[in-house]
Amino acid sequence: MEALEQIFDTILHNSGHLSPFLVVGILILAGFAGDWVGKFFKLPHVTGNILGGIVIGPTCLGLIGTHEQLHDLQPIATFAMSLVAVSIGGHLSYRRIHNSLRRIISISMFEVTFSVLTVILAGKLFGMDWPTTLLLGGIAASTAPATTIALIRESRAKGPFVKTLISAVALNNILCILIFVMMRTFVSAYFESGETVGKIDDALLLSGYHLLGAVVLGLSMGWMTKVLVSKPKFHDFTTILLAIMLLDGLAAYLTLSPLLVCLFFGVYLGNSSEVAEKQLGTLTPLEPTLYVIFFTLAGVSLHLDALLAVGLVATVYISSRMLGKTLGAAIGGMVGKCSKRMWTNMSFALYPQSGIAIGLVVLLSDDAHVPADIKQAVGAIILAGVTVAEIIGPFATKAALARSGEANRDRQRLVEFLAEEFIIVNLKALDKWDAIRQMVTFLMKTHRVEHITQEELYQSVVAREKEMSTAMGQNIAIPHGHIEKGPAIQGVMAICREGLEFDAPDQAPVKLIMLIITPKDKKDMHLKVLSSLSSMISDGAIRDRLIAAMSPEDAMEVIESKEARDYNYFLE
Repeated sequence: MEALEQIFDTILHNSGHLSPFLVVGILILAGFAGDWVGKFFKLPHVTGNILGGIVIGPTCLGLIGTHEQLHDLQPIATFAMSLVAVSIGGHLSYRRIHNSLRRIISISMFEVTFSVLTVILAGKLFGMDWPTTLLLGGIAASTAPATTIALIRESRAKGPFVKTLISAVALNNILCILIFVMMRTFVSAYFESGETVGKIDDALLLSGYHLLGAVVLGLSMGWMTKVLVSKPKFHDFTTILLAIMLLDGLAAYLTLSPLLVCLFFGVYLGNSSEVAEKQLGTLTPLEPTLYVIFFTLAGVSLHLDALLAVGLVATVYISSRMLGKTLGAAIGGMVGKCSKRMWTNMSFALYPQSGIAIGLVVLLSDDAHVPADIKQAVGAIILAGVTVAEIIGPFATKAALARSGEANRDRQRLVEFLAEEFIIVNLKALDKWDAIRQMVTFLMKTHRVEHITQEELYQSVVAREKEMSTAMGQNIAIPHGHIEKGPAIQGVMAICREGLEFDAPDQAPVKLIMLIITPKDKKDMHLKVLSSLSSMISDGAIRDRLIAAMSPEDAMEVIESKEARDYNYFLE
């Protein structure tokens, strides 16, 4: 009996000290339960996970959520954020964004600028002091990358809008971290010496250290990873897992942002070899569980009491931040000459805010020169803002993805290369041979075509063209060549408004050129692709709108229109 009493006493004694393994298990169960309940109300998965965390957290049941538990689980949250950063960095591939950089940069710059300025101005109008408003403004620019990626995958969204959104979020957070470092330096200098002007060089130096340090560390690890995964004796999963863990540890040791470091690591993988780029999906099996833990933990960490405590001040911050992001994204989209579909939906797709904002608050708490009351005020306001942004934000982002027309489009299609990054508008060429050469060069730049040189590929296309002209009449030509092996049929499209002599059967100049490269084991699919392309661009309305397109985005608006979708159908 004494043994049983001892066992019960031990259990009762440990009731308030749950094992980290048990805490993680509770988080996963709560996340799945919240998601299951959320489906009945058609909530985004992210929101369901967060609500599950709120229920088991200090706000409701209080099963978990002590400071010690949250501290013990911080490595998991950091790793999940790092994994998201690697994925986002991989999307900043030059092959994907080379002809959309103008709108991506324009949206990011305006959205960040407006977010910072509106929060600072609103704070001053409502009587906040300058140090607090500057710190809030620096944090306000951030957008939650994990929430954005999770919603895109949940919606199975794909297209120019999604590409722009992911790239804008990446640049957004780079700028946010740099701006916050500068703001914190100014505020810290003010309370340390009473002046800020003389500390501008220090602020720039610290921001430069955070940026250059992240670039050097991320790219260096990317290069080493590329070398290792190119050798068969190194296991891909283990190599990428170890690389991210080392980056997180080194970033903490060097006082760098793990998010920035891992983002540049992903940038290197996405822009180097085909083997390295494939590693971006190596840890995909871990992502669903990690995301559930991360978002449920975010729900546990949310402080609804903080929202009530700061009341009006939090409302000012939340409202001004959303206003800044709405106006900035819309104006940036118009300046970047985006389509109306793009800028109207982007204006409310950037509301979510979570991990990065909280991380910057933690960074601020370590600054000994900033008074405790200011750190507490900024922390309470940001926690309240994150609470609202993580509940409302996912609805807005999911609605933007649906309204953009790109939800449920991340599926295999008959012609996969009909994408914005594979389109040239206003091609200038001396003759059809020069046009083919330019298109082959463009294809080699935008696709992973290996095991063949650019000149060999050009000669393959020319040899086929000399056998018989690939001009079909009605201003259309579809030159094509073959390669020994490759992952899929690849191609590019060019619009030449001036027209080229192509020996067409109707003698009409060619203004639309589709270059197709087919692996020898894909010949059956080649015929289906040719049939689909010829049918689509033989449609007079579609053809005329494509020829009139002023940008690759305009051309994609035509290709994704209701009239054209039936030709390039989904294979699933």
